[in-house]
Amino acid sequence: MASLAGLLKEKGIEVTGSDQNVYPPMSDLLEKLKVETRTPYRAENVPREAKLVVVGNALSRGNAELEAVLRSGVPYTSMAEVLKEVFLRDRLPIVIAGTHGKTTTCLLMAWLLTSAGRQPGFLVGGIPRATGLSFRVGEGEAFVVEGDEYDTAYFDKGPKFMHYLPRVAVLGNVEFDHADIYRDVTDVEHAFRLFVNLVPQNGLLVVGNESERAASIAETAPCPVTSFAVSGNADWTAEVRSSDKDGSRFLVRHKGSKALDVRGPFWGAAALRNVLATIAVADYLDLSADEIQTALSSFEGVKRRFEIVGEERGVTVVDDFAHHPTAVRETLSGARLRFADRKLWAIFEPRSFTTRSNVFQAELADALGLADAVIVSEVFRSARLPKEQELSEEQLIADLRAGGADAHFETGADPIVGHLIRECAEGDVIIVMSNGNFGGLPEKLLRALSGEEGATVQF
Repeated sequence: MASLAGLLKEKGIEVTGSDQNVYPPMSDLLEKLKVETRTPYRAENVPREAKLVVVGNALSRGNAELEAVLRSGVPYTSMAEVLKEVFLRDRLPIVIAGTHGKTTTCLLMAWLLTSAGRQPGFLVGGIPRATGLSFRVGEGEAFVVEGDEYDTAYFDKGPKFMHYLPRVAVLGNVEFDHADIYRDVTDVEHAFRLFVNLVPQNGLLVVGNESERAASIAETAPCPVTSFAVSGNADWTAEVRSSDKDGSRFLVRHKGSKALDVRGPFWGAAALRNVLATIAVADYLDLSADEIQTALSSFEGVKRRFEIVGEERGVTVVDDFAHHPTAVRETLSGARLRFADRKLWAIFEPRSFTTRSNVFQAELADALGLADAVIVSEVFRSARLPKEQELSEEQLIADLRAGGADAHFETGADPIVGHLIRECAEGDVIIVMSNGNFGGLPEKLLRALSGEEGATVQF
């Protein structure tokens, strides 16, 4: 929603907003945009002069502001509908979808087009480190958008991506997620099948072949299909030649023939899949090999996606958005390549609905077990999830220890900082993983390591 506010302001439309909680990086973006933001939700937050209210999908009947909107009779709509009618209708929409990797792939795609002078529009749920802007109206033909499979609004329970008019669609992978709105993985797969069915015959579907469900969906696509895979059969493949702290060098092949020799700030299979997806789209849009290589080598990444937020006393602190076992596994696998021979700490907050539930109880232990040491915070509790369906922190710690990990439970950000100050050592890498603010943990840890706030650090 913050990014949509930016797009609307760029078109000269006056925007205000409200939320229950506002925290970085989006709060920083809103401040930069000078968008007045009110918090928490209250009926009086709705401006009397409002011409249109965009209702976020987190709101349901009973919310004070939503009820005020309904009483007033002011027109209201969803974010997805505004995006479709105001920004996508007359463009070439490139919609990046899949369970994992959407945000990074989307920003990487926008960067390739921007670097090549194509002046794309884009709207992404994350913020690039280089520019700090997650949106742009753009003057070019293409508009890149993150295709979210989450529901649209309280009055429209279908996925947001069903509104986005995809001419080019990327379907990177399909797994079970969003346990609060999808019954099972078959239900998730059905949503993605509906999405793929939107692509016209003169469009393109780019599919990740390493995901069996994504590949199966692509078999019935009504449009041309091209595929990618780091390992296995696909039209676009990558072979890693070397990796170090600065990135990886890899050879990209198209249908078996050498296409590109790339070096860039990418580590691990998940990152390479994102790169391959963007290369496939770039090729369809007739970007040259030189344009693609130049853009990839200069990509600076996305905030809160394996972002190094600082180093103190030789301890590196990384902030990451991982909140699904697959994302946790890929993050830690990439860290092994980037920080070879260094001790890895995984600090995990079960915050998303899916990881707060016990649906991935065993899988989380397997994924977090790739770290040398693990600290699990308490489950971010909500009345929406019955106690008997919650993730068991005790069982998670027991499973991690049974697998050989040095695992501990702490009740929140401040106790975790205290634990780390006592136990970490020079050369360690601490990876903080949550899809929320986690009490400002990365910043608190860096301050404590630097000796601020009365912390004593001894190695």
